[in-house]
Parts: sequence; structure tokens; C-alpha cells
Amino acid sequence: MAENESRRAALNRGVWVALMLAVLTFGEYLVGVIAPPWGMLLMIVAAFKAFFVITEYMHIGRLFSSDEEH
Repeated sequence: MAENESRRAALNRGVWVALMLAVLTFGEYLVGVIAPPWGMLLMIVAAFKAFFVITEYMHIGRLFSSDEEH
């Protein structure tokens, strides 16, 4: 039962991250169209998005955890 709940929690977290990435991407598009000189803001948002892609979808955290924690 606990494994099923952890999978559900991981799925929910993944869906929320995907929605957040979609909203941020749309925001980046708007900033790029409306205010192109704000390139630094776009770089900061891109770094923020890259962090979430790496941690949530590439599962980098598993490299640093022991087998017992899975």
C-alpha cells in the first residue's frame, strides 16, 4: 500500500511540475515578445526550469541515495 501511495505522490508531483513548466514557458514567450531587452530575466527563469527538469524528470537524486531508500 505504501508503494502505491508513493507512486501516486510522485505522479502528482510530476504533473504539477509539468504544469509549472508550461506556465513558465508561456511567461518566457510573453516576456520575449513584449520586452526583448529583459534577457537576464529569461536566463533566470530558464535556470529555474532546468533545475526542475533535472531533479524531477532525470531523477538525479537517485544517484546520491542508497538502494534502501527506493
